[in-house]
Amino acid sequence: MLSYFALITLVKLSGLLIPFIWFLWISNRRWRYWGTIAVIALFVVSYINTYFNLPDLAYPSLIDGWLLWLIAGFVVVAVLRRFVFNPNAVKERAVSEDNYFSRLLRSFGITVGWIGRLIGAAVAAIFVVVILSSVASVVTSMNPKPAVNSIKTDMNNSTDGAPMPVIKNSAETPVVNAPQTVSTDMNNSLNSFKNSNVYDLNHMRVQMYDGKMVYVAPVEFSGGFWRYIHYQKVPGYFMTNATDKNADPKFVAKSMRYTPSAYFNRDADRRINAYSMGYTMVGDTSQLEVDNNGTPYYVRTLAKPISYFNRNYDFKHYKVAVLNTVSGKVKVYSPNKVPKFVDVAATPELVQKEVSMFGRYRHGFWNATSFGGHNDVMKPTKAGTEGGNTLTPYAYKGRIYYFTGMTSVNSHQSSILGYAFVDARTNTLHYYREHGNVMTPERAISYAQQDINPQNYKGTLPLLYRINGDPTWVVSMLDRDNNSFMKFVYLLADGNNQSGTYAIGDDAQSTLEIFQQRVGAKTGTTVEPKVTGKTISGTVERVVKPDDKQILFILKGDSHVYRMDTSAKTFQPIDQFIQAGDKVSFKATASDKNQLATANVGLETYKNQSIKTQK
Repeated sequence: MLSYFALITLVKLSGLLIPFIWFLWISNRRWRYWGTIAVIALFVVSYINTYFNLPDLAYPSLIDGWLLWLIAGFVVVAVLRRFVFNPNAVKERAVSEDNYFSRLLRSFGITVGWIGRLIGAAVAAIFVVVILSSVASVVTSMNPKPAVNSIKTDMNNSTDGAPMPVIKNSAETPVVNAPQTVSTDMNNSLNSFKNSNVYDLNHMRVQMYDGKMVYVAPVEFSGGFWRYIHYQKVPGYFMTNATDKNADPKFVAKSMRYTPSAYFNRDADRRINAYSMGYTMVGDTSQLEVDNNGTPYYVRTLAKPISYFNRNYDFKHYKVAVLNTVSGKVKVYSPNKVPKFVDVAATPELVQKEVSMFGRYRHGFWNATSFGGHNDVMKPTKAGTEGGNTLTPYAYKGRIYYFTGMTSVNSHQSSILGYAFVDARTNTLHYYREHGNVMTPERAISYAQQDINPQNYKGTLPLLYRINGDPTWVVSMLDRDNNSFMKFVYLLADGNNQSGTYAIGDDAQSTLEIFQQRVGAKTGTTVEPKVTGKTISGTVERVVKPDDKQILFILKGDSHVYRMDTSAKTFQPIDQFIQAGDKVSFKATASDKNQLATANVGLETYKNQSIKTQK
């Protein structure tokens, strides 16, 4: 490990090699001795800085450092040669100190000797490197086309094939847990293991595990260096189902020695940095993923700039570093050779840059300026949970996709122009153009908060689904103080929050039914979700009729509350005479196994054996 950083330091200081050889050639024995000591001291200082600060190891940064040491080295040796090692050094210094510049400075009371000139020359060298970096910055800003061309893009003129979940009936749960809620639940579960007070949860990542989308959050050291020295390792990580709002965080005991909160050679980011020569580590820190056996690994995306002057990322030729948290072994993979258990090979920070550049610059730099035509210039919406609030993770057919809506750069417009779905494993950007009238997720959140404003909840995680063929925003409403889930809000994406285009409820199923009824009533059609659950038989214990639109009843020995929709076309007038003691059978779709969970009765299959009249 230490040898890697020694090699990196040698690469950074290699610009001094030629000037140092020149210095050894022209100097005397005494100066050679102290010059060698100075170079060794410089190497030690640079080594310590490289080891602890983990500088960017992309080639442009390394070349900048190399040029700085090369130019500064030549300037220093040139000054020494003229004013120190030259036989006429005293005369040269006298002449130099009597030039116009020196006389001008002396008029202000400033005396500059050869040491001052040495410092000035070094500053001039730094100035040259700054100029080169400025040129690179201008080229990077004004030439985004190579980076945009490196994006693996799949363009589609409609949303028909978009990996957008379709909600067909109330048996399907259309809402993913909000990260804020999951984080709060995990922090409330930190007492699941011994000495939990010395650990903390700093970050989460979504991934697929056993065919389900989950959040994984590693336990990290809390309290700094001395806590690490005392405990040396963290006990494991938490995992939570991302699609079940009632899921409890599960602590998985897997001791990890190599984590981002560890120190020295066990710092996960430091170990990955040692293998990142020529690449930039994207994101604030490495992220945890687990394989099918539950073994934890830290994963980080390594991005490569286009060239020295064009420092935009090459979105095609990146690498993925994978660190085993138990053994500390690091392997770096090309995108097409990443292990199967790694679901997020392209980190959200990389995807966010990719989507932003795609939307703004795919027709070139000038098109996106005030001088251009702004043809197809878009920007990602800002209502996500990752990547600078730009991206929201979706699970679709066993893959993680990062989703964002694309909207106009014109702040007065609030409609969706299209959708970007980025496969987090392959980093392929799938763009689907939207031809309908769909509001932005920011606007959906604003409407959702407006609808239930008295409770002062906050909206988050707006997810777009197809319900009965219509794009619909589903917003999770959280308590502002503790991030607890409170309500669901369904909004017809082109409804502008008009009456009959939104619904509010406590669970996904009942909210979906209310939404379908309201939208159906507004459009003059009745939507009746088809129930495909198992057949239930039993004896009615109690019946409640809370309003004229529904009948609720429970069966003996059954924890579910069953619901009949009296406004449905298939509801028969005879069914309203249900009472305690009736023997009934029907198909039903239950939301879960918890006490008092609602289950919807399939009226097509409903039979009451205690009533003589049969359908």
